[in-house]
Amino acid sequence: MHLAIVSPFPPTITGIGQYGYHITRAIVNTGVFSRVTVLAGANTELDSRPNHLGDTELDYCWQPGQLKAGQAILSRLERLNPDLVWFNLGASIFGKSPLSNLTGMFTPMLTRQMGFPTVVTLHELVALADLRSLNAPGGVFAPLGAHLLTRLATQADVVCLTMSHYVDWLSIRGVNCMHIPIGAYHEPEFLEETETPELLFFTTLAPFKGLEILLTAFDNLRQEFPQIKLNIAGVEHARFPNYAYDLKTRFNGTHNIEWLGQVAEENVTELFRRAQIVVLPYTASTGSSSVLYQAATWGRAIVASNLSENIKLARENDLQLQFFENGNAESLQTSLRKLFTSVELRHRQAAHNFNSIQRVRPTATGEHYIKAFNLAIEKHKGRK
Repeated sequence: MHLAIVSPFPPTITGIGQYGYHITRAIVNTGVFSRVTVLAGANTELDSRPNHLGDTELDYCWQPGQLKAGQAILSRLERLNPDLVWFNLGASIFGKSPLSNLTGMFTPMLTRQMGFPTVVTLHELVALADLRSLNAPGGVFAPLGAHLLTRLATQADVVCLTMSHYVDWLSIRGVNCMHIPIGAYHEPEFLEETETPELLFFTTLAPFKGLEILLTAFDNLRQEFPQIKLNIAGVEHARFPNYAYDLKTRFNGTHNIEWLGQVAEENVTELFRRAQIVVLPYTASTGSSSVLYQAATWGRAIVASNLSENIKLARENDLQLQFFENGNAESLQTSLRKLFTSVELRHRQAAHNFNSIQRVRPTATGEHYIKAFNLAIEKHKGRK
């Protein structure tokens, strides 16, 4: 069988593109498909796009921000004529403007109408999001746009969701959906902890990610722990191009901060190896956090804001987190101090999470997707 995958893709390694890369690898490793073609989206130059997936075909046929991205994808699918199509979608994968995303989100529905069994993984339900905290574009029309995007993105034979309460919300609205946790990207390995007290912040850089709160807490903690370090990894969010620069300027006098920018896939493990604590200070949610799963995969303690989504995610996956009050730098400082001063507490939390992550290893995730693909083929009655 021939599987076509539509997804953002590396070299940008954070976010949904990273998920697309690792799940593609897990699906390929099942051995079910004789041919896999990724219709990949990225904004970088061709010569910086290594293929680490063996015989998997990579076709960078579209770019975020192009109004004709959907048309380019449909044209490729018509030529490839695959047996099945999987879309790996987030609310803004087709660009930073509402129009580019709206036009792009028609693509799964049109793919299904072309006769291809279609599966969508939807990482965000923007219809349920705090649009004000996310600085969503559209003003008073943002809620209407959020519901329209959700409606379009779920026009598939099967919709996969990374949080179980998303499944509950869509199921009562007649959507055929199933829960597939993000899970571990690699086979879990409990990395030995370094002696240097280092923090890791690893995600796209945007105001709702809470980096400003972390920097404030870090600046204060340095008075107690002069050796503490903070590594900031990830690229700027497309909608906030000057955000990182402004923060760098504001905290220019704070020592022991390293701005790493984009991190190559082969360096991600080392990024977690250096850290004692991984911090998720998000002030608003855009869905499940892959960084949380990666921290558990490598045996690292986690501090996170007490967003309801973080609490639900921890409960769904039996993960232990050190929570702090959302938006409160002093509360974050207290939580970090508690973990820094207790090796036993860090190791106990990390060991529990490492044990829990065994249930969602890459092989399990691959099997979940094969089940979703079979459901789509059984449901779909088309030309193939």
